[in-house]
Amino acid sequence: MLEDMGLTLTELKRSVYVIRLNGEYCIDYPWGTSPTVYVGEGNFHQRINKHREWVTELKQLVGDFEFEVCIAVPRIRNSEFAYKDAEAAILERFGQKYGSAPLWNKQFETRCCPHYEYADKSINDVIGKRSGSRYEWALRPLNSSPFYHNYMRTHLE
Repeated sequence: MLEDMGLTLTELKRSVYVIRLNGEYCIDYPWGTSPTVYVGEGNFHQRINKHREWVTELKQLVGDFEFEVCIAVPRIRNSEFAYKDAEAAILERFGQKYGSAPLWNKQFETRCCPHYEYADKSINDVIGKRSGSRYEWALRPLNSSPFYHNYMRTHLE
């Protein structure tokens, strides 16, 4: 399927990806709602299987629903770690916009190419509500939830 989009396994080793809820649910973050639940980087082909445990926990809470995964393979001249910088930039913007980390991110990352500027519109499109989306429910974990600690992690920590 990824090969159908023109992505090779080699390119996916240095990718950044955003996992989003796809449907009528979104997450009620401190400063707004977003379908984004995780921002990651690295070998997508290998790492996606490691996410199954927390995805199962979330699925048990709200029942059957679909996820959407946005993948990018960013490249910056003379920087082999552009994908790590892109992840840090997305997490930074998410924290600025929503007041916390995405639901299942455990930390904010440090940018390695801070001189590089990403288009705010592109980042906002991947982390936020898209045109035509109609959420009927916004979920927020309570302190008894395994998601609560990550949810309360702010970008100021």
